[in-house]
Amino acid sequence: MLKQGKHKKKFIALPAVFMIAIVVAVFAISPNAKAAQYSADVNADRENGVCNYTLAGIDTAQTSGMTTKVTYKDESENTVTVLEQPVTFTAENCQNGQYSGSFSLSDISTYAYREYTVSFLMSDGTPVEAAAKCDFSIHRDKLTLDVAGYKSKTNRTISLVNKENDIIIPGKDSQIQLSILKKNGKDEKKVGTATVIPTATKSWDVDLTKYCNTYGTYYARFTVINSKLSGGSELLAQKEFNLALTYGKIGSKSTSKTEKNQTFRVFVEKVNSALVVKNVTFNIYNSAGKLVCTEKGVHNGTSTYYYSDIPLKTINYKFGNYKIEVSVTDNAGIVRILKKTGTASVRVKTGTLTVTKLANGTAKFRLKNAYIPGNIKSVRFKVYSIKNGKRTLIKKLIGVYSNKTYIANYQYMVSGRTQVVACGYTQWNKEIKFKTKEFSVKSSEVGKNGWRYEKYAGKVYKFYYKNGEKLTDLTNVLKLKKGNKKLKIVVNRAACCVTIYAYDSQKKDYIIPVKTCTVSVGRDTATTSGAAGLSISSSYTPLGSYSISSNGTAAKYSLKPMGEPDGSTVYARWASHVVGNVYFHAIAVGSQSHYALRASNYNKLGSAASAGCIRMTVADAKWLYDYAAVGSSVKIEKGNSKKPGPLGKAATIKIAESINYDPTDPSVPAATKKKDYKAGRISGYMTSKGKKVGY
Repeated sequence: MLKQGKHKKKFIALPAVFMIAIVVAVFAISPNAKAAQYSADVNADRENGVCNYTLAGIDTAQTSGMTTKVTYKDESENTVTVLEQPVTFTAENCQNGQYSGSFSLSDISTYAYREYTVSFLMSDGTPVEAAAKCDFSIHRDKLTLDVAGYKSKTNRTISLVNKENDIIIPGKDSQIQLSILKKNGKDEKKVGTATVIPTATKSWDVDLTKYCNTYGTYYARFTVINSKLSGGSELLAQKEFNLALTYGKIGSKSTSKTEKNQTFRVFVEKVNSALVVKNVTFNIYNSAGKLVCTEKGVHNGTSTYYYSDIPLKTINYKFGNYKIEVSVTDNAGIVRILKKTGTASVRVKTGTLTVTKLANGTAKFRLKNAYIPGNIKSVRFKVYSIKNGKRTLIKKLIGVYSNKTYIANYQYMVSGRTQVVACGYTQWNKEIKFKTKEFSVKSSEVGKNGWRYEKYAGKVYKFYYKNGEKLTDLTNVLKLKKGNKKLKIVVNRAACCVTIYAYDSQKKDYIIPVKTCTVSVGRDTATTSGAAGLSISSSYTPLGSYSISSNGTAAKYSLKPMGEPDGSTVYARWASHVVGNVYFHAIAVGSQSHYALRASNYNKLGSAASAGCIRMTVADAKWLYDYAAVGSSVKIEKGNSKKPGPLGKAATIKIAESINYDPTDPSVPAATKKKDYKAGRISGYMTSKGKKVGY
């Protein structure tokens, strides 16, 4: 009976243990099982910064409330709780097992722009988490920051482009601030004031000179400003841009203006600075690296082309290649020496020299494409005879310029080995050797010597040659005596040329051309009248045959006062009367001084410019005064400008406006003439012995 009882007791005990295990198991899995009965959903209203959530599956008989919890992950993946809201369920807020609620960014005391997790802890301990996140992050991927404008431009356009018109930053409590700062993060400067966040594209036109003071790399940075952010702000976007000084070619050039002014131009193109160009300076270095001059650059208005015309005098007229260094100063006071340099080629071009032997005992010299900075004043061909290794100068010829070529004809003077040296002369009278050429002259080719009868313009004349050269002044050859009555003076009015002839006893005619003078006749060249029409108001040189002192009275004056139409008095040296109020005379001056000449009158020799008299240089007027006796024949012809006379038309001297004397006047000291000739103020002069220099 006990065993049975005992057996019964064992049977009863086993079901009790089993029931306890079932109960424990049920209670152990209840939270997970209960969580599965809930469904949570969130929806972010980004524009207003509000997160709406809904929790369904609530059994108010089993749970009386919950706590809503809002969290986010920081940069270190740590969970940060920003909000906890307890909720008690009522019949009003929980209907059909569903509860709806919300929270806003303004409910959070300190927050970050992140994706937020919304979870619920039910009063019975059941945790529920919404599967979706509440997106309160900044949509930087929908935003583009652009800085428009070349690196050397002062004004830039900075734009925030909202590519999809998205809500870039949630809520309405924030503003954005544009600032400019260096790449190293220093010197940040705000551009204007903070502004609302654009829902579309917004641009800022920025004058960088207000925010930048050096060249280099900068950031355009947009920052979100909100007092509830940790630190009060958060980086929205930034874009790198550069500030630079840019430029183009550095070089040199010559123009007709620079040549005339004896300068050369240096320049730099396309100079642009983001900090605005204040001035440009050119530093010029010689080939030895020595600074020889510094000149400020100039430009026209808003042009980016800067230049300076460098006087040749500042480089001491030394030709060669010069380095051009450019420094630019901007409005910030920064002086930047440009990395690139240029070259100014201030060099002589020697051109090409050719010698062409002609059949008439002459050679034609041609110097082509020669160049001297500051313009060539003149070119001379020096001809040397070379015998036994020794050079002897036998002739100097002045080159005549035509079509980039200087030309001279050389009449052979001696036979044998001959050398020609083409030399150029600067405006400051420095001789530059261009080219040298040698050629051979046969004895049979040597030119004429002595007297020759030859034709000119259909008439036979008697010329005198020396070593193949026709002499143009036979005063010494003929051993003329002063006061010679056997002279005939012919005025070619059209050519403004006077030729004096001597009598040839063989041909019984005045056919020996002794001398030629370039003159100025009356400016009225249309009138063909004779002496009858002359008056104080006339301005023509009368055609006809006359003589020195046609009226038979006193005819010569070393200094003659002459009345002008305006009533003033001028003084003419070495005057020889022709007819009426017409004289041969040196150019009249305003006083009795040898230094009262007007350069403008003197430089008109060779053209019609007088009131009727025949103006001459002092030297020519004195020659006529000395050698042509009273009664010498004077014939004034209409003439032909293309056929001035058998001796041609003599070269003239040009003088600068500052010169007030005649360079042929023997009363002017030779030292004065030499000084002015060397300085380029006169193109030639006559020595006290009658030798021509420079013309």
